[in-house]
Amino acid sequence: MSSKTSLLSASLAVAIFAIAAGLFLTTPTRAAAVDCAAAKTQADLATCTTANAASADAGLNAVYKALAARLAPADLKRLRDAQRAWIPFRDKECAFRTQPYADGSIYSSLVGACKAELTKARLAQLQHQLQCPEGDLSCVPQSGGDAAPAKAAPATAKATPAKPAAAQASQNDTKPCVQSAGKAKSDQYVSQCVQVSPATNPPCNGQNACSMMIDEIKRGCAMIGNNNPPAFCSAYKG
Repeated sequence: MSSKTSLLSASLAVAIFAIAAGLFLTTPTRAAAVDCAAAKTQADLATCTTANAASADAGLNAVYKALAARLAPADLKRLRDAQRAWIPFRDKECAFRTQPYADGSIYSSLVGACKAELTKARLAQLQHQLQCPEGDLSCVPQSGGDAAPAKAAPATAKATPAKPAAAQASQNDTKPCVQSAGKAKSDQYVSQCVQVSPATNPPCNGQNACSMMIDEIKRGCAMIGNNNPPAFCSAYKG
């Protein structure tokens, strides 16, 4: 067993510890039945790991969509090609890391933890593209889609609902945002949350309460301050 353990990468070892400690966030779809902070059985650990991976996927999809809307057609095609190549890379990398444990009961949890880890790394890469300051040569210029209209957000009605939504969310704090605010508003919060959240496991998921995401958006915008924040941050001040 010790020889197998030595094959684990440092990052995967951290992921295993996080699973055992119940540190991964979960969505409320089964949270009422499973307390991930106290999960001990293999089934519960697998459920929590799956939920964490799903949350990472949801965040990645939201920020990918936000970035795609801002790119010129040629750059958007290259982003799609890169993302399509990244998905099989992620799956093959996780197969490489976890295959020595394929016969073990923790195998599915290891695969889920690996995919969540790599998905969050990819999410951070795309977040960087969204938040790059002008002149940063590591960024692709944003010239299409929502890039121009986003600057007008503080003066439009789009910025106004953010504060009333926070008040409404506090009254429905235990309900998933997608239920209490509707899918369109929930998707908006998810997209904004993943763009500014500094958390390793951000609560940017429509299955979490709206107030949880709004608080994270406020926190992220406050940390960015005046350092090229997204236009929507102006709606969350005060």
